[in-house]
Amino acid sequence: MTGRWWIAVAAGLVLGLGTVVAVEAATDEASAQSGFTLSREQLRTNQRISIAAVKRVNQAQKDIAALGAAAPLYAVSSGAVGSNLVRGRAAVSSQLVGEGNYRVKFTRNISTCSWSATVGDDVPPIPTAASIRLALDTTDVARTQLIVRTFLANGNAVNAGFHVQVFC
Repeated sequence: MTGRWWIAVAAGLVLGLGTVVAVEAATDEASAQSGFTLSREQLRTNQRISIAAVKRVNQAQKDIAALGAAAPLYAVSSGAVGSNLVRGRAAVSSQLVGEGNYRVKFTRNISTCSWSATVGDDVPPIPTAASIRLALDTTDVARTQLIVRTFLANGNAVNAGFHVQVFC
């Protein structure tokens, strides 16, 4: 057995080379230039299309960046007594001013914006079934505040967490 090891090596070498030759014969060469010719005009057309596509992408990126400046402002209030702003964008404070009555202040004039509010807690469990109303605080000369009122179905005021969105 020790004298015939070269037969196993030779057989492995032959099998390996045979596999390479079979794969080479069964496949074609891949070439993107096989049989194609392009005129100068075709190349110029492709270049104009590419330039136009780049311009469209650049304009779309500018448009998206402009939307970033108009991202909605928001405030999340826990509804707790005292200052209860949990988080927000451009929100300064959320203050309980009376049972179910809150004053939410933003960093800029929001009088020409639209507002939306939803009753909701920042943490589980699901919030109390309550309704919500909001309006611009007209006592604020700078027009940066909203008045938020939360109440039960029977009309009684209730302290409840809420989310306010401002779209300008």
